[in-house]
Amino acid sequence: MAWYFVYTREAHPGEHVPHHDSIHTKLANARRLRDEVGIRRPILVDDLDGTAHHAYGLLPNMTFVIGRGGRILSRADWTSAANVEAFLERYEAGRRRRPPGGAVSPYLTEQIEFRDVDREAFYDRLRRNGPRSYEEFKHAERMWAERE
Repeated sequence: MAWYFVYTREAHPGEHVPHHDSIHTKLANARRLRDEVGIRRPILVDDLDGTAHHAYGLLPNMTFVIGRGGRILSRADWTSAANVEAFLERYEAGRRRRPPGGAVSPYLTEQIEFRDVDREAFYDRLRRNGPRSYEEFKHAERMWAERE
């Protein structure tokens, strides 16, 4: 089993961490994120056109578990390490189970999951990117609140 982080784009660019204008900038930003957040798995960096990002749905923090043959075993529109770990444990337990006189068969499910949110840490990261990044997100939050 292998575990990779795919760095696609800067979700909230700002004055300090801008939108990528070259592959060198993108690689530097991926290294910065790795060091600041403490990512320990290998990081794959998407090209400037976002080819991988487009192929897998364009959401900012998606997670996929892909089987050896390329079949998507799990897809989430947000990353939660705890939920990925729980899925992998269920998947392996189901795959290895052999009921007497029978077999197991996989099937697709769709469900709502929950993740922990540290809003202040997120805001700190936005401010790290620059004042514009933080202000644009706060503006979006106000718009979302008005729609509810």
